[in-house]
Amino acid sequence: MSEKKPSLADPTPEEIEARLVALRASVVEDVEELALRLAPGTLKTVARTTAAATMTDLRDRAQSAAADLKARARGQEAPLPLASTPKADSASLLDRAQRLFADARDGDPQALAIVTGAAAALAGLSAFALVKALRR
Repeated sequence: MSEKKPSLADPTPEEIEARLVALRASVVEDVEELALRLAPGTLKTVARTTAAATMTDLRDRAQSAAADLKARARGQEAPLPLASTPKADSASLLDRAQRLFADARDGDPQALAIVTGAAAALAGLSAFALVKALRR
């Protein structure tokens, strides 16, 4: 029977043990980092920070949109992008809204769809705000 001769590429037991010690240390570091990331306190802090940043962004966007709508309703329209720029003699936002409601009253399907969608969106938003207020 032939015996297997140790080759030069075979690691010695000391080298194998050193590799295992290094691997164990690396695994311990990874587990400790994972435990830190998944700790309830850390997750709570990350979620709170993310939610606060999202709410700040949404609040800023809503305030900007509200300011734009107020300016447009007063006839102080900001310039629109070139592709959607209305003609110079176009009606103000208030006139356009009144015309939309009049068309809906007359039975125009497109105007009815827009008004119904807006009413449904407002009803949903009101219900959401009511539920949120009642939970506090």
